Amino acid sequence: MSKPLVKILFVLALLVGIAGQPITSLAAAEKNVNYVSLGDSLAAGQTPFKTIGKGYPDFIAENFQQLDVLNSFVRDYAVSGYTTSDVLNDITNNVTKGDNAGIQAVLSQATHVTLDAGANDILKKLTIDKEKMSISFVEDEVKQTLGEVQENLVQIITAVKTLNPDAKLYIMGYYNPFPHLPAENQAVLGQALKILNALIEQVAVKSGSVYVSTEDVIGENIAYLPNPEDIHLSEDGYKALSELFWNVMKPSDAAEEPAEKPADKPAAKPAKESKAVYWDGMLLKKGQTGRLVIEKPINLWKRADGELQFVRVLKPGEVYRVYRFDQEYGGQYGLGDGYYVTKINDYVIYQTPSKEKLQQAAQ
Repeated sequence: MSKPLVKILFVLALLVGIAGQPITSLAAAEKNVNYVSLGDSLAAGQTPFKTIGKGYPDFIAENFQQLDVLNSFVRDYAVSGYTTSDVLNDITNNVTKGDNAGIQAVLSQATHVTLDAGANDILKKLTIDKEKMSISFVEDEVKQTLGEVQENLVQIITAVKTLNPDAKLYIMGYYNPFPHLPAENQAVLGQALKILNALIEQVAVKSGSVYVSTEDVIGENIAYLPNPEDIHLSEDGYKALSELFWNVMKPSDAAEEPAEKPADKPAAKPAKESKAVYWDGMLLKKGQTGRLVIEKPINLWKRADGELQFVRVLKPGEVYRVYRFDQEYGGQYGLGDGYYVTKINDYVIYQTPSKEKLQQAAQ
């Protein structure tokens, strides 16, 4: 499809609105999935320590693969630092990234499309002082940017639906990327996040797309954001995001057992529904033994290949869930996801909930 023709179709689609299109090939899509991920560093799988790993789209693709319905998976158009303008420009200009025929061809064949974009638009308008642990912005600039985000999202969705009316589109809301900032900054930050997510949800619903909320799940576990100076998730955090998407993306018959189960793919046992257990305002996670309060600056380590790798220095006042303790390297607390803190008196305080609460959390 030529670029001028695509642009004309975009304009026509905007004139008639972006009402949701009927899915005409649902059954076929559920058995032959072509999954495309669009968006920023969260879709690209950027880690809290400046590397690229598995993002939530990778885990979604693995779920489709386990059901033996995945035909193709394209993540080339999910790029760290991308704004809504970048996503829109890629589609409008039919950019080619990776080993495929170009984004328009990829989207025209897609059965499922996930999108997260908008956070970088806003982050560029914020001034973050890492020394003072403060955040500031010009209100009028943020308001203007929010309007641009809304307009760009409308055009992105319109573009996808113009290329492929049958594609199912799932759009992500954002979590608080700065939970480590002092409480006096959280009210303003929370209000800005609420406005951004409300805008994204409104555009998604009006277009017939699915909105995926992530704020609560990530907010309940600060360990998903192990680096206070970085907004990206640990691998466990990305898995948590993928589960939120999978709840609305999985095929309608995913719970049914296939006629033949491969020997290396045993059927998963259904998860047992459990009641949330809180300890002094913190949600207790299954397997958690306690929490670690940082009293003085202390190193965070990553265990890899039988060695300790320095990650960063934890700051006084930070609190982390603890899942294990062993005598390696002089005695270390395991924070999950391979991260450890050495037991040093006066530098950390280990606290445990009651046995009753631990038993409730383990159920």
